[in-house]
Amino acid sequence: MQKIALDLDGVIFDSENLYRVYTEMYDVDVMKKDSLIDNEQRIYQNRYNRSNEDKIKFYDKYAPIVLSTANFMAGADIVLPKLSKLFDLVIITSRNKETAQYAVNKLKKIGLNIEVFSDEQQKINRLKTEDCDYIIDDDINICMNAASNGIKALYFKNAAAREIISTDYITTVNNWGEIYKFFMLYGEEK
Repeated sequence: MQKIALDLDGVIFDSENLYRVYTEMYDVDVMKKDSLIDNEQRIYQNRYNRSNEDKIKFYDKYAPIVLSTANFMAGADIVLPKLSKLFDLVIITSRNKETAQYAVNKLKKIGLNIEVFSDEQQKINRLKTEDCDYIIDDDINICMNAASNGIKALYFKNAAAREIISTDYITTVNNWGEIYKFFMLYGEEK
């Protein structure tokens, strides 16, 4: 059975969008200014001119709120159970074990018990160790790294991310319906 590696934030859960909302509110309520410097940065922390101390304060205050209230991306809770019957699924995330637990609990509520590899700052190493055939991620750099290592990547593009042309190893998707179609029509059997 082929193996699909999944990212959490911005792929399975809408937490990236919630972080953006709370970051803008933090600018107004705490910073009392607009600290936005580049709204096209995928990682919300890189969009703002903030000290490391402010970044830590923000994360400590808002991460539990965001992660506990984040919803599934539209369709993820419908498609993932279907894919789990045809593919081995693993989650590879940079979240720490404690914050990844929020996702584990939500996945269990829809009947999924997916192995989670947390604290993965270099996802390519885990992708290789786990012998993954595919990765679904919203970070184009991770997708390009996977592709250059022979792992097919589905780049889950969000509105702030730059566009990429699909190649033999990278396919751009915008929603879980497109992911389902890709695997049902084009996924390969080993």
